[in-house]
Amino acid sequence: MWVFRFEAMPAARAWTLADLRSAAEPVEGVEWVGTAESPALRLWVCEAHPRVALRLALPEARAMEMLQFRCRLQAKGLTQGTEKWQTGRIMIEWYPLDGGDPELDPIGGIVDDKSSADAPMVAVSAAGPAIPALRLEHLGRAGEFTLSDLEIIPVRERALWKTGRWLLAAGFLGWFYRLIRAGSAIPRPRALAAGLVWLLMGIQFVVPGPWKLQRPLLVAEFQLGNADRMKNPAQAPPAVVSVGVLPSSGEVPPSGYLLPQGSLALQVKLLVSQARVLLHVLLLLAPTMVSACLIGRRRTLPLAILCAASIELAQMAFGFRFEWLDALDLLTDATGIVAGLWLAQKVRRYRRERCNR
Repeated sequence: MWVFRFEAMPAARAWTLADLRSAAEPVEGVEWVGTAESPALRLWVCEAHPRVALRLALPEARAMEMLQFRCRLQAKGLTQGTEKWQTGRIMIEWYPLDGGDPELDPIGGIVDDKSSADAPMVAVSAAGPAIPALRLEHLGRAGEFTLSDLEIIPVRERALWKTGRWLLAAGFLGWFYRLIRAGSAIPRPRALAAGLVWLLMGIQFVVPGPWKLQRPLLVAEFQLGNADRMKNPAQAPPAVVSVGVLPSSGEVPPSGYLLPQGSLALQVKLLVSQARVLLHVLLLLAPTMVSACLIGRRRTLPLAILCAASIELAQMAFGFRFEWLDALDLLTDATGIVAGLWLAQKVRRYRRERCNR
């Protein structure tokens, strides 16, 4: 069902770099290369222009909430600045219909001599329907990077996903309930409550997970349906009447540091890197303790282990690299599980003592 979560918007237009090139104005440090049918965009810095930032308007863009975005980035000698975010990077600008400040939605970055895969991802406007534009920045100290193979497709969630996700959630809740109740005398309300705890953990940290950018699983890309529906947007009315000034192509001031995006837990984890260990301990401690108080430690332990393993496996399934810090996360998850089971034992013992007084 995740593969069929999105579909191309009927009669909406798709864009490539060739579409964006026609409206682009000359900018220092930016050069169009390649052929007219298959162009690429090269950005570089030097003493004359130590920073480069460029906006590319999407021709005939209408108000929308979601875009499937894919491209390839290739860096050459791109030296990172003094901060980690001072690299070559690409983002979507979402211009709200009330004329407020645009939302900057980072899509990817590149440094050194690395290249990025052209895996698709779906960017989602945080404030509802907005006018999108593309933004490129070179904030490194030297070198260059090239953007190529760009494809932007307006998408929306399928009715299959909007309805089916609730059926999936109900199915998983029922599975947790039966797993907890199998061969035990645990009261039904307690089993249902514990199952709900682990279901919410799965929704928040496994699928869909804490990420703002929605990625396909490694096994298959999003199946958007018939792309021929996007060939003639002129006959289709805009989804929402736009208000305010439309974004235009040209040079823009560099945006600087951007706050992390995603769920609150993910933002805190990225903002306060020193708290990573503590956050992972707390991530499994709280649900493990609640579950153990409801259904006991023996029934809770396999569910907690399954949750911890699923969180790390989901990162790999969505295309995030597995690094040594992720191995540390598993260790801290285990610490949280043990601490949660220990606290639950203390809580249950305290309640028994109070009842016996």
